[in-house]
Amino acid sequence: MRRSRLSSDVLVVREPERGTLLSTGPDAIAWLNGLLTCDVAALQPEQGVYGLLLNKQGKIQSDLTLLATQAGLLLSVAPGSAPSLLGLLDRFLVMEDATIADVSADWEWARFFGGGALGSARAAAAALGGVAASVVWTHGEGAALAMPSARSSALSHWLESASGVHLADAQEWDAFRVAHGLGRFGVDFSDEDNPHEAGLDRLAISWSKGCYLGQEVVCMQDMRGKLKRRLVALAIDDAPAPAIGAKVTAGAGAEVGEVTSSVRADSRAWALARLKSPYFEGHESIWVEGHAARVAAAG
Repeated sequence: MRRSRLSSDVLVVREPERGTLLSTGPDAIAWLNGLLTCDVAALQPEQGVYGLLLNKQGKIQSDLTLLATQAGLLLSVAPGSAPSLLGLLDRFLVMEDATIADVSADWEWARFFGGGALGSARAAAAALGGVAASVVWTHGEGAALAMPSARSSALSHWLESASGVHLADAQEWDAFRVAHGLGRFGVDFSDEDNPHEAGLDRLAISWSKGCYLGQEVVCMQDMRGKLKRRLVALAIDDAPAPAIGAKVTAGAGAEVGEVTSSVRADSRAWALARLKSPYFEGHESIWVEGHAARVAAAG
């Protein structure tokens, strides 16, 4: 893997494929706060948060990054999901003075990771007319930038000339997110998973806010503490990146999971894998394609 980025640089990931919804109106914040897993009510202009939209059964419909702007709430949603999410959310608009619209053609998103991420994102926003805010996707510093699509070329030039930032290519982005346990909707988790199974129960859920769609199921899962499977990051020393779909084995070759994403970086292979209980807890010996693997703490 090419590693041209200085360790002190802020890693920037552009995500033009993600959709964008815009919610406006006096009741928009309260309305979305009653639907999404994150604390929308706490947002002030130019603040952001990471969350999920679930169905009544507690299954993930999309992960979302929300940015509060003077015009309303911008929601970054999973690629290709904007039309279906718009329909789903619109059905929950009854008496609220709020609107929801698909504005995917008008906005582009980027994520900034590392020390100084927020400062760099705000600098880009100030220079180019976008909106930036701190957002927690991993246990390190992160920031989201929403830019008008018409300024996409200007953003490219800004990233090329700005100091202290490094625009990640696809391989670098995969290396970062896999090593930090950051799954992608539709790749590592899907609408068949709940937040605990996707490893997002402590990143994308507010445990102090009021009700939201699917909350009862999520809370029951958390109280029971019994989970059949979970998405985790694996470190695999002295091995090539395993194939997507490679089986994770334990004991006498028993299959206990499957690789969903993989990359080789920093002299070892990294993978995201869906593991059965109790193997995702990291106390049991496991192998991937004949190589010893271990559950890595999410970064």
